[in-house]
Amino acid sequence: MTEKPTEQKKKQSLFEKIVQKITPRRATLAVFLVTVAFAILLAVALPGGNTGIVLPDSNSTDAHDVITEQTQYELTSTDITKENVQQVVASLERPEAYSTSITNTLYWNGAWKEIHAMQYVRDDVCLTQYDDANGNAERFEAVKDGNYFAWQRGNSAQYTGVTGTVTPDDLSMIPTYETLVQEDPQTITEAGLRTVSGVSCIYATVAHAESGYSLTYWISAVSGLLIQADYTRGSELVRSVVVDEIEQEQPSASLFVMPDGTSLLPEDIE
Repeated sequence: MTEKPTEQKKKQSLFEKIVQKITPRRATLAVFLVTVAFAILLAVALPGGNTGIVLPDSNSTDAHDVITEQTQYELTSTDITKENVQQVVASLERPEAYSTSITNTLYWNGAWKEIHAMQYVRDDVCLTQYDDANGNAERFEAVKDGNYFAWQRGNSAQYTGVTGTVTPDDLSMIPTYETLVQEDPQTITEAGLRTVSGVSCIYATVAHAESGYSLTYWISAVSGLLIQADYTRGSELVRSVVVDEIEQEQPSASLFVMPDGTSLLPEDIE
């Protein structure tokens, strides 16, 4: 694999200088937080990031039922158009509990890199688990009630802060598809129904002339969750997001326990 862009090298060099000034006791935590920060920068650097998320609530219903009952669309390719796709997407809601596998592939200068993660959602808590090169859980990041939590597997250190403008989708490097409804309709260049891996999906492409980037969403009409997204600049693919292994079951409570034994879930959860 070729080396990463010069700009990224400069950032890493700066990070290394900072870490060198930190005492050995804090060096491990500092390196971990730098890694977390860099992942977030990658997530929000492209269009579709850092734009908000609609977390599920107790009134959520099956996404297909919502479409049929609220909009009267039968989800055929002729019914979903550039003119009504925002209304269709607005009728979708994410399930209140689910887990997914996420693969982000970043492309630059003929090189590429994959970043694998798992996203777990329940009780209004969103947890992202990043894997190492061997597919083992390496670090965890979570958002709950406007607070951000991070820790690393096998390390007692943990970090807590406020989320600010960072969203759960940013942590998982997923473009927030709900923001499609806020786009200028003139920026939607394509829309319709497509089948992706056997799943009926609403798709839409948003093109921003000022940045030169286009973002295509594929949103499952069954689960109401994003299952694929592609970022392009001109004819060049710069980032691809694949969300699969979707399970609409409540993730295990043990996943949400931090190194100090504190659970991120409500106290009444057993």
